[in-house]
Parts: sequence; structure tokens; C-alpha cells
Amino acid sequence: MEFLNLGWTEILFVFLLAFIVLGPDRIKKFGGDLGTFLRKLSKDGLFREVVQTTDELRNYPRKILNEAMLDQPVMYDQAEKSMLHPPKEVIDVPPGDDQVQD
Repeated sequence: MEFLNLGWTEILFVFLLAFIVLGPDRIKKFGGDLGTFLRKLSKDGLFREVVQTTDELRNYPRKILNEAMLDQPVMYDQAEKSMLHPPKEVIDVPPGDDQVQD
């Protein structure tokens, strides 16, 4: 599982580094301030719009493939059979015989 494109070991390393740099007293205040900032940011309308747009952009190639049905396997055997053996209702008319005679 990844959070902000970071693995668990990288997140643990960041927390350990913050604990060493800030110390145990300041890390509590920093964590509270960071939580307040993230809460305000997540409620902001512009931020939500940016997240929604990035989700749409991330899913856009899949949407194009689904609409074009390119992710569906092509049935070459069935296509080849239909070309070799046209349906019975199709009548082949030789060239020049397309005029109706009375």
C-alpha cells in the first residue's frame, strides 16, 4: 500500500527523521499543526477540484480504450469465417448484370 507514492519503509524513515530533527516535544505540536492544515486543505473546494481533475486524467486512457473497445480480444477466426462464407441473404451479382431487364 502506498501513500503519496511512498512505501511503508519510506514513510517510517520520514517519521524517524522528523523525530530526530524536531525532538519529542516539537513533533507533537508539528503533528497537530500538520493535521489541522490537512483538514483545512481537504475541505477546500479548489483542492477537491484538483483531485477530481487528476483522477479524471489518470483514468482518461482507460476510458478511451473502453469506448473504442480496444481492450476486447479480436475474434480473428470468426472474422475470417464471415469473410470466406458470406451470409446466405447476400446475393452476388456479376459485374454488368446490375441493370434490370424487362
